[in-house]
Amino acid sequence: MSSNLLTVSNVSNPAPGRYIVVLKRGVSLAVHLTSLRTNLTATQSNITHEFDLIGGYAGEFTADDLDGLRADPDVELIEEDGVSRTFHNTQSVPPTPGKLTEL
Repeated sequence: MSSNLLTVSNVSNPAPGRYIVVLKRGVSLAVHLTSLRTNLTATQSNITHEFDLIGGYAGEFTADDLDGLRADPDVELIEEDGVSRTFHNTQSVPPTPGKLTEL
């Protein structure tokens, strides 16, 4: 493969083999996906979500198919798909008398 491949951005909790791909401005998502679906080399690769608003998609891709995407001139960026977690602390913490004066 060429040394001009896009670098895949990493996330802290990646989902193995899953990526988010964003196309360059002006590239037709529909045309790109039609071409991609016919060119995926492995049955393990597939597109799982399409994002019209950002002109991108998410999918599961083998290493060979990922390298093909990294070399595609229509692709702006590729990022690992990952799991994000947020939590809400439901514990109530009582105020500490005089705490503000101790700061």
